[in-house]
Amino acid sequence: MRIEVLFTPAEITEAAVKGKTVAVIDVLRACTTIAFALSRGCSSIVPVASVEAATSLVASLDRNVTLLGGEREGKRIDGFDLGNSPAEYTAEIVKRKTLVLATTNGTRAVSMSEGAREIVITSFVNMGSVVDHAAKLEDEDLTIVCAGKNNRFALEDAVCAGMVIERLCKDKEAELNDGAQAARGLYKQNEESITALLRECEHGRYLEGLGFARDLEICSRVDSLSILPLVKQGRIGRPRKPRKK
Repeated sequence: MRIEVLFTPAEITEAAVKGKTVAVIDVLRACTTIAFALSRGCSSIVPVASVEAATSLVASLDRNVTLLGGEREGKRIDGFDLGNSPAEYTAEIVKRKTLVLATTNGTRAVSMSEGAREIVITSFVNMGSVVDHAAKLEDEDLTIVCAGKNNRFALEDAVCAGMVIERLCKDKEAELNDGAQAARGLYKQNEESITALLRECEHGRYLEGLGFARDLEICSRVDSLSILPLVKQGRIGRPRKPRKK
């Protein structure tokens, strides 16, 4: 297996994602929120790159079973049902609903990764499920896309990528590009203090200033959810379990 890490969506090229398994990471907060929404019974999630695309799509859907979520500059968008805090996505609100989600960085990175054979939504909270899935890939390349912040490097996403790599390399031989080696090194520097990392990184400090300190603790809970969000035909859902005979 060859593992490549792209630290921002600006690095995405057709060759980097086409026909490959792509793990998209946005720890703070889109990928964590997606995992939470699905774990609480959300039927499916449609990630879109812009507010305009989100509002246009929702206008064509049944609002009785559709929610509109997203943020700009970390804050809920006016007129949207939900923001981008995982704490908002409770079972009472999202169960059996379709969610159209537009965030500044995460859903944009997902949209830019179209063309991949498979897109896996990745964060600390569902790390185990992602690594178990990636470990089953046979002779396939894995591209890890960090959503970053406004096309700039985000430490928390790089460390999360490094955790994926560190766990995979315990069981598989892998060739790492320079980005993957760097991410693995950053993870080793921070592996004992994920919560502290999220509080001290640039975006974590910004979110705490907005009043989202609780989100940082939620997003730091490694392996707290056993869920594998996969993008299929533009929608994010969980793999269906085979029926018992």
